[in-house]
Amino acid sequence: ATLCWALSSGYAQTPALDFSQARQLAHDRVDSIKVEAAETAKRESEAKSARSLHGPKIELDSKQIWGRKTLDYGTVNLGGLIPGLHLPPIELYHEEDIGGPRAAINAQLPIYMGGAINAKVRAADEAVYESQARTQAQRDTVDTELAQKYFAVQLARSIERLQNEMLHQQELEVRKALRFEKTGTISRLERMAVEVNRDTAKRELLTAQTNRRVAESELAGLLREENVGELKNPLFVVTEDIGTLKSWQDKALGASPVLKSVVAQRRQAEQGVTAAKAAWHPQVYAFANYNMIKHYLTIPEPDWIAGIGLKFTLWDNKDRNASIAAANSLVTKAQAAHDEARNRIQTAVQTAYLKSNEAREAYRLTDSTLSLAKENLRLREKGFSEGLSTADEVNDARTKLLAAEIARRVAAYRFVVAWAMLNAACGDMNAFEQSVTRQTNIFEY
Repeated sequence: ATLCWALSSGYAQTPALDFSQARQLAHDRVDSIKVEAAETAKRESEAKSARSLHGPKIELDSKQIWGRKTLDYGTVNLGGLIPGLHLPPIELYHEEDIGGPRAAINAQLPIYMGGAINAKVRAADEAVYESQARTQAQRDTVDTELAQKYFAVQLARSIERLQNEMLHQQELEVRKALRFEKTGTISRLERMAVEVNRDTAKRELLTAQTNRRVAESELAGLLREENVGELKNPLFVVTEDIGTLKSWQDKALGASPVLKSVVAQRRQAEQGVTAAKAAWHPQVYAFANYNMIKHYLTIPEPDWIAGIGLKFTLWDNKDRNASIAAANSLVTKAQAAHDEARNRIQTAVQTAYLKSNEAREAYRLTDSTLSLAKENLRLREKGFSEGLSTADEVNDARTKLLAAEIARRVAAYRFVVAWAMLNAACGDMNAFEQSVTRQTNIFEY
């Protein structure tokens, strides 16, 4: 029945998709990751632009001038200056057209800006670190969602196989009941009860098929695929020691991309304080000017000029102390966000760790339930053949076995989800990916 189900579903017709391949597809296609990656690229370009602020700024200034220069020193009487010499008064007046083209190269090199440039460069670099951490955090979020959906499909398909097998067994029971009714071993009422149980199994199978289609649809939507074929990696439970809660929390505090992001935000805020304080410092710069067109230059206009300048703002129309206070407030806000993120991460790790252990224990405890259910069904089926058990007793035993099988798989699924959340909280979904195929695991098909 299982083979027929696989062939009719078409899963064997395409190469099986393992979790690593699905993860790569998600990283390449999920829009939220693309958004964060684009933001990172933008901030990297901005940081590269900021680093050039230490260099010179060179401009070509070209213009056409219309104007006139007048020099009027009045009238000079030279005869009065030299006795015995009779000369007419001389009028010292000059008028010149200074119009014409101008073209000059202006250069300015910052020497000391009070730390403003360094603060801007460092803030831009921290913005890159923040965005990279946010991108990684988004990848971890998508990976966690992928783990939930990928293994939800495996769970749904596994339950559908169980329900399909249940229906197959119920069909066999109906045939057996018909034979027993003819021989008088069981009553017509018993035979009808078996048929009711068969119909119940059909309804349960329809529900399982719907759940499987829903799970496949959700996974296909995440991977931007039209449909989902065969999946390679089954449900699993890690059997080896997973470490202590403290070791996981320490790992998370050292590697969580969420925490790295808020740390970078705090450092940006600290650079904002440095930049605000720079407004109280003098600025020292070197400058140079070279006039390319000399024909139209007036006497005061130099061919070239260079020097060092010092500028200090005595009064600013913006309250510099208030700017520093505002920047300090951002630092306080960023520190509070950092502390809150630490608390959230520790709580998330604790929750995922406890759920992982609880799911592993629940999976282990299904062994005894499963053994009892199998033995109970064997005895009830034997008793039914001998007329010692009713159809309802056999159906109840088979239902309990099915429930035990489903509980076992659900426990494995709950472990996978909690395990993914635990690794994601620590920023190490690569470790989760490696555990998907680890040989020491228990696998549920």
